[in-house]
Amino acid sequence: MKKIIASFISFFMISSPLFAISQRMSPIMVPQQFYLDPDGEPCSSYCLESFLKEGFYFSFLAKYPSAIMPDETLREIYADLSIQFGLDAQGDKPAIRLAVLMPQKRIRGYAISTVNTLIAYLLHREHHFEIQVYNLDDEDGDSIKAAIDSIKSDGYQYVVAPVTPEGALQLAHYSNGLQLFIPTVNRNLVPYAPNGVLFGGIDYAQQIQVLMDHANHKVAIFSDGSPLAQTLDKLTQDLAGTVVFRQELDNSRISFKGMLKNNTRLQNSSIFLNTPLVKSSLVASQLRVYDIAPHALLSTQINYHPMLLSLTQYEDRKNLLIANAIDFVPSRLRIVNSLLGHSIEYDWVNYATSVGIDYFYTNYFNPGATTFFKESVTNSQVDYATKLFKAGRYNFFLAH
Repeated sequence: MKKIIASFISFFMISSPLFAISQRMSPIMVPQQFYLDPDGEPCSSYCLESFLKEGFYFSFLAKYPSAIMPDETLREIYADLSIQFGLDAQGDKPAIRLAVLMPQKRIRGYAISTVNTLIAYLLHREHHFEIQVYNLDDEDGDSIKAAIDSIKSDGYQYVVAPVTPEGALQLAHYSNGLQLFIPTVNRNLVPYAPNGVLFGGIDYAQQIQVLMDHANHKVAIFSDGSPLAQTLDKLTQDLAGTVVFRQELDNSRISFKGMLKNNTRLQNSSIFLNTPLVKSSLVASQLRVYDIAPHALLSTQINYHPMLLSLTQYEDRKNLLIANAIDFVPSRLRIVNSLLGHSIEYDWVNYATSVGIDYFYTNYFNPGATTFFKESVTNSQVDYATKLFKAGRYNFFLAH
C-alpha cells in the first residue's frame, strides 16, 4: 500500500496529480464576507426575484436565508452567488484532513480524477486542506484492513473510497469509527454497513425502471459482457419479463449484416443499449443502415456524454432516451474542475464525489455553509433524481 500526501492552502502546484505536494500553512486568515439583512423582515420568492432583476445581489444574499419557501431556481442562484462572493470562505476554521482510499489498478482512470475532483471542490471553498492517498493493490479483506488501520493510526477520520462493490463489502466490515464516503457503489449492493458509511453510487435499477416506462411490449438488449452490462441486462430482463432479442458485442469482429439484416424482431422494438459509448454509437448507426426502425433506443447513465453527439448522426439518435442522475453544477466549480482536466457535469463518478465531499463539508467541516447540490441523503445513500434526456443536434435536452 502506497501513501501520497497533498497539502493545499490558497494556491497549488501540480506536476502529476498523484505526486506528493505540500505547502506550509499560511498564517494569514482567508477574509470572510457577510451580508446583513437591514430590516429583518421575511422575503417572498417575488421579493427575491425583484432584487435579482434590479441587480441588487447583496440584498438578495442577505434576504435569502429568511425567505419564505424559495423555489429551486432561486436556491441555485443563491448557491452560485454565495460562491462568487465568498460567502462561505474559510476564515479561521481549522484545516480539513481527508484520506482517499483507492484500488488504483481496479478503477484506473478514476484514480486521478477522483482526487482532482476533491481538490477542485476544496480549492473552490478556499479552505485549507490536506489529502493523503492510500493506494490499494487489491480489495481483499487483508488489504482493506491494513489500509484502514493505517488511516486510523495516521489520525484521519474522514475517508473517500472510490472502490468496486467487492471493496465496498470489505470496507463495511472494517470502517467502524470513520466517516466514509463511497462514490462508486449504491447502498443496495451492500447488505450491511455501519452508520458512518455514506454511499454515492447511482441506482441503475431506478434508471432502468424509468426507461421501461417508455418501452413497448418488444424489448431487446445489446450488451458487451462487462460486469456492469451483466447487471443492467438482468435488471432489464427482470422488468421486461420477455426479451425478444439479445446480443452481446464482446469483440471487434462483429458481423452486423448477419445480426441485423431482415431482423423483424428488432423492428418497432424498444432496444436497451447496455453498452459503452463507442459500441452504442455503432449499434445506433448500423440499425439505420439495415433499415431497422426501433420504437425507442434506451440507455442508462453510461451513454450520457457529449462524445455521443459527434460519434452518431442525428438521425441515428433521434429516438434515443438517456437516463441521467447528474443535476445542477455551480458554474465556478465546473470551471475549476475543467482547469484540472476533467468534467463533473458528464461524469457521474466525479459528480457523485463532488456531492459526497459537499455533504462532508456542510455537515462536518463547516456546518451551516451553503450546499452546492440538490441531492439529499436517505438511509445512508445519496438520493438522485433520474431525468430523461434526448440527444439533439448539438446538445442534450430534457425529454418531455
